[in-house]
Amino acid sequence: MSVARRLPSPLLAVLTALAATVVQAEDTPCASPAECNTRGTQAYQQGRYPQALEAFEWQLRLAERQQQGEAAQEQALNNLMLANLKAGHAGRARAWLALALARGYSGPATRFNLEQVASQVDYPALQGLAGHYLRYAGQAEWESLEIEPVKGGYQASFALMRIGNPEKLMEYGPAAVGELSGRLEGKGALYRLRSEGLGTGCSLQVLQEGIDLRVIESLGGACQGYGGMGIAAAGGWLKIASQAKGG
Repeated sequence: MSVARRLPSPLLAVLTALAATVVQAEDTPCASPAECNTRGTQAYQQGRYPQALEAFEWQLRLAERQQQGEAAQEQALNNLMLANLKAGHAGRARAWLALALARGYSGPATRFNLEQVASQVDYPALQGLAGHYLRYAGQAEWESLEIEPVKGGYQASFALMRIGNPEKLMEYGPAAVGELSGRLEGKGALYRLRSEGLGTGCSLQVLQEGIDLRVIESLGGACQGYGGMGIAAAGGWLKIASQAKGG
């Protein structure tokens, strides 16, 4: 059986995107955050938004890796917000904005894009449990959680990764990956995951906090057997779409 058949679709999608990045590392589109900014801006102005997004992701990746400072990272994040809005990915723009705000960035561009994102994201449509959620892994990569309605409840699928050493990411991929799927049971704002991937005596709960989620799970022992070293689903997850694979 091929690896593609064994892997669940959310994790396969994450690793496929990352594999493309690894391949591109041999022919990086830009060598510095400044060069990436120039290339991305040119593509953005020409309406080539996929190319602009690629360049701006590299801008952030290199700014983080080369420890260029807060200004360089804030610029890259704002570029990603604008390019995603232009490309019609308001949910993704929301994710980049949330990352910028979590890092404490509040420059003029961030404040401007705060208004742009707030006006274009359809927040009422994001109500409800089902949808596509993200959590930042580092190096312009995201972990994914997809929740779909099924008869009598919901099905949840986590695709997780730990970046590890940024210098080795492009050559070897992430330091660890994991996947966990199962049925969510509950009512109101609190659900419990029923999954064969959880060890005996381990639990994982999902709490709705507005439109976003907080995952609480048993830590240690065999409770994270669904992934490699350092992998865990616990933490905050940001909603970008009302449907799985959306945003």
